[in-house]
Amino acid sequence: MAIKDVITAIRKEAGITQEEMARRLYVTRQAVSRWEQGETTPGIDMVKLICVTFGVPLERFFDMPMSYYCQCCSMPIPDEEMHGTEADGSKSVDFCKFCYDHGDFTAKGMTMDEFIEATAPMEAKALGVSLDEAVSLMATLLPHLKRWREVAENEAAYGEEVRAAYGDEVMDTANEKYVAMGEAAHLQAEELALAINEQLRRAMEAGDPAGPEARKLVAMHGHWLRMYWPDGLYTPEAHKSLADGYVSDERFRAYYEKVAPGAAQFLRDAIHACV
Repeated sequence: MAIKDVITAIRKEAGITQEEMARRLYVTRQAVSRWEQGETTPGIDMVKLICVTFGVPLERFFDMPMSYYCQCCSMPIPDEEMHGTEADGSKSVDFCKFCYDHGDFTAKGMTMDEFIEATAPMEAKALGVSLDEAVSLMATLLPHLKRWREVAENEAAYGEEVRAAYGDEVMDTANEKYVAMGEAAHLQAEELALAINEQLRRAMEAGDPAGPEARKLVAMHGHWLRMYWPDGLYTPEAHKSLADGYVSDERFRAYYEKVAPGAAQFLRDAIHACV
């Protein structure tokens, strides 16, 4: 659907006139009319304002769904040869060849803002827009893309308390390590997390937080932490402190209660007994 048709549809869905839409967007009615006639096209910042004002996703203004775009840089990847490769040489579903090669990201050790600063000139040239427009577009799109989304969600959920406990440098380094992980590493970590839950059930069935099954559980859990934590952060004391949080923090406790009733307390006791 063309942008002019999208704007018309959004206005009609809101049940408002061109004049009312113009008032809410701080533009003239003639500007809205020209958009709907296809005579002019709103800039990227105005498109963002339309989305915020009327509660619609940005991707509605594009001809293809969000999966059409690289889930790292937001560039369109319509052709198979534009896709990156996994570790086994197969084509990546989510990432372009410039961002992702042989199961690993090409740009590492960058925050999202640093990535935008480094790549916006290329995006501006490819899309035929100004540098400021490219920066604005990427700043809007990237937080919703696969590579960056989970970091943003984790920051929103736990960032304040982690920064208070460990400092900004630790949290920033952890975020950088996370976004640098390739798809294969993420899958490995996710599979290990599932295996930890299964081992937690087995250890609870055995009933001994210091027994062989519990020791295996704690070793797996420690390995999983090292996959995400910055190098050098892991210590037995830090592991035990995190385990205490599994019991005291309702979010963690609710997660482990889905594994089995009392699972958070058992895991905490096992870590204290076996680390």
